[in-house]
Amino acid sequence: MTHDVPPPPNSPAPPPNAGGPSGGSFDPASVNRLDWAILGIGFIVFIFSFFDYYSWDFGNRYGINIGSVSWSAWHFDHGLFIAWLAMVVTVLGAGVLAVSLFAPTVNLPAPARMLTFVAFGAGFVLYLIAIFAHSDFGPAGGHGFSFWFSLILAAAGAVVSLMRAQQTDTALPGPLSNIPRIGK
Repeated sequence: MTHDVPPPPNSPAPPPNAGGPSGGSFDPASVNRLDWAILGIGFIVFIFSFFDYYSWDFGNRYGINIGSVSWSAWHFDHGLFIAWLAMVVTVLGAGVLAVSLFAPTVNLPAPARMLTFVAFGAGFVLYLIAIFAHSDFGPAGGHGFSFWFSLILAAAGAVVSLMRAQQTDTALPGPLSNIPRIGK
């Protein structure tokens, strides 16, 4: 039988999170693989927001290469703001999950898994809207690789976050609570 003996007077205090049974050292293996996937998807969407979301190729006119231009998600003109908003909402969804996993003492306004699923779902819908909500690209312009990749990642993030919400029996709002169970 062990007893906790108080430290002698004038002894230094133990460092915070010193480990042990009541300590608080972080173990990455304790995080579910699907949670790591959600965090990774959010990170990758953020990284790809700095690459070509939109591109225009003006081609050759009269033997002169006029050039091309490309813009990232951080360009807001001509309806392109919606793709930026989709990226931000998606990344915030992953951020909410990160806060719930790595700072569990933070009180969120709703269950973290529900917020994560709703954010990824809203991000995916906003990406779909962004396909059509812009000025006419014309025959020389359109969405770039990063846009399409982010759209696919937002859809994958919505599916994976739905799976985790269902696995953890998180109540989803309104009609979303009637979504059939996916995964295990």
